[in-house]
Amino acid sequence: MARDLFLGTLGGTVSAMMILLMLLLMISMSLRLMLSRRKKAYFSLTFSLLLIAVQYFAIVLLGSRPGAHDGGVEHYLIHGLQALSFIALNVGLYQLYNPTKRKVTFLAYLGGLIAALIMGARYYAASQLFADPAAATATAQANAFLNVWMDIYLYIVIFFCFYFVTPSIGQSTKYQLALVVFFLTHSAAVLNGYVYGGASVGFSFAENFLPVVFFFIVFLFIFERVLELMQAVYQSSITDGLTGLYNRRYFMRRLEQLVLSGVPVGVIFTDIDNFKKLNDTKGHQQGDEALRKVAAIVMEIAEDIGLAGRYGGEEIVMIVSDPRQDTSKVAERVRARIEAEAGVTVSVGWAKHRKGLTAEQLTKQADEAMYFSKKTGKNRVTGYKPGLLVGMAAPKHLRGE
Repeated sequence: MARDLFLGTLGGTVSAMMILLMLLLMISMSLRLMLSRRKKAYFSLTFSLLLIAVQYFAIVLLGSRPGAHDGGVEHYLIHGLQALSFIALNVGLYQLYNPTKRKVTFLAYLGGLIAALIMGARYYAASQLFADPAAATATAQANAFLNVWMDIYLYIVIFFCFYFVTPSIGQSTKYQLALVVFFLTHSAAVLNGYVYGGASVGFSFAENFLPVVFFFIVFLFIFERVLELMQAVYQSSITDGLTGLYNRRYFMRRLEQLVLSGVPVGVIFTDIDNFKKLNDTKGHQQGDEALRKVAAIVMEIAEDIGLAGRYGGEEIVMIVSDPRQDTSKVAERVRARIEAEAGVTVSVGWAKHRKGLTAEQLTKQADEAMYFSKKTGKNRVTGYKPGLLVGMAAPKHLRGE
């Protein structure tokens, strides 16, 4: 019984059902993405997976895969669906990593048209040229001759994808592995059909179950790409596009979480000195470059001891969450490295959390300390203490105006 399931006539049905289960998972992912994001890549992917599902559902209904010498309608329909779905699948995988260009669309339609023409020619030959039931042997030979053209065409498509699609997508190793498995699957079917007349146990097993490996690799490919896209969307929602630092909203949320957890955090607030003058005299591009350099330094220092964010404009902030670190020394390290490496200077203020302070209040204290540095000479570090700005006109954002 077990032999029949894997090596007998039931092998094709068993493998088709396994593939249909994986296809169901992939279609649900692709369909959800298509409905939520409406990109051509998800449409192509969903369309190809549905075509493949139809192909394997037909195999389940038939009970086996048609052989090379078969001349029934089911053979060239399944054969044609295989070619069309393979082309559409590779277009979808390509579009997951690349924008859709006219050249790609043209090649996809051309590939599908050639497959459809081969299917049409095969149907015409079977129904008109070799329809005489009196010549059964000759008809079987003619069927093999006619069917081989779609097999040759599939080889051409496989090699085209291997050499021309691979360089344009991520996960290239995984993609090439999938193509190699598909090539071996197709070769097993060709050898079993044309050389052994479908009687080879080894090639039958490969023909039935290598597609399971192929679609498992495709599933991993799609799943990993979906994770990459989701991570990219999430990352863009919490980071600043210019500097790569966390944005203000995420920074404050993390600071609030740390404060509520009782972590003895420190906050460092930096502001680039004479930044407006830099933009006015040397241009915004030079200003952006200075901002990126400062951000890179702060991010590097914060990497193992906390996190860094862009608070707004030229203001960059850091959370020091490592209790072994002295916030004042970290602040001085930030100032000194920026002066030495970024070509600009910064005014720095810092504050340490005390019981009863909120995240907002702690940030405001560090901001006040930075403002004091800015008003008393710039390029210096100031630690917060009560009454720091007494007798000094605080800026509007610190006065709450």
